Amino acid sequence: MTKQTSTHGGTNMPISSSNPIDFAAIAVEMRGAVARWYNAEIQIIDPNTRDQTWNIETNTFTNSPATILYTGPARIQPIGADKMPDLGITQGGTRGIRVQVPYDASLPLIRKGLQVKVTNGGEDHVLETLQFVVSSAINSSYGWNRTIECDVDVKSVADGS
Repeated sequence: MTKQTSTHGGTNMPISSSNPIDFAAIAVEMRGAVARWYNAEIQIIDPNTRDQTWNIETNTFTNSPATILYTGPARIQPIGADKMPDLGITQGGTRGIRVQVPYDASLPLIRKGLQVKVTNGGEDHVLETLQFVVSSAINSSYGWNRTIECDVDVKSVADGS
C-alpha cells in the first residue's frame, strides 16, 4: 500500500487519519515562507502607558514616551472596502488594513486601541504618513505569523493634506 504525503515548505507530512499532523513542524517551515513577504518596517505602540506630568508654573504637560511593544519587519495589506461612518456633522472615512509580523511567543497580546506606526513603507512610503489603530489581533492556532487588523483614516480633505 502506498503512503500519501503532503509537502509543506519542504517537510513531508503523512496524510492519514491514524497519523497526527505535526502542526509545530509545519509552523516552523511556514514562518520562513511568509517572512519573504515582509517588506515594511513598523512599531507597535501602547499609547496608554505614557505618563504625563503637569507643570503648574508653565501650565503645560510633559509627556514621557509611549511604550514600544514591537519594532521590526511587517507586511501591510488593505482589506475590504472603505467604511464611511456617519459622525453626525460630517462623514468619516476609514479603511481596514491587515498588518502581519513574524510570530514571536514573547510578544504580548496586541489589543484594540494600540497603534501601529509605519517607519518604512517598503514600496509605498505614503504608509509612513498614516496613523493605524488596532481593531483586532486574534490569531490562528498555527503560529506562522501574527496578524493585526487596523483601521486607518482615509478621508480626503480639501487642501490635499
